[in-house]
Amino acid sequence: MSDTSIQSLDVEIVASSDGTVPSSGLVQVSLDDVSLADAPAICHAQLRLRCAGTMPINLRLNYDSQQIDPRHTYALSVRIEQDGRLLYINTRTHEVALDKVKGKLQVTVDKIDSMTDEVHGGSWGIPLTVR
Repeated sequence: MSDTSIQSLDVEIVASSDGTVPSSGLVQVSLDDVSLADAPAICHAQLRLRCAGTMPINLRLNYDSQQIDPRHTYALSVRIEQDGRLLYINTRTHEVALDKVKGKLQVTVDKIDSMTDEVHGGSWGIPLTVR
């Protein structure tokens, strides 16, 4: 891997509503190959960092261009967690044409609402809903 094969994407994470990341917030951004139908995405680059404050969050994600197949489809994904609990996630696909990127790429994340675990007196695994 040569220095010339390392490319970067400037990513801006914005929230669709209230956009505050708590002091122990963990932000994860990844560049994934999403070309294969009915198969898990293949991660080509990932950045995990702790940050806090009000969105937007601006960061740079580096990737190795020699690992990129121009015939494939790539997308950015974002998760923001606190102490293992999901707070924000992108709910729409953010495809990236890597050969045509100019400027900052904006990814919108949605806040996750926790529903109660107690249903009819029992503890149930209730799915999370997006606000």
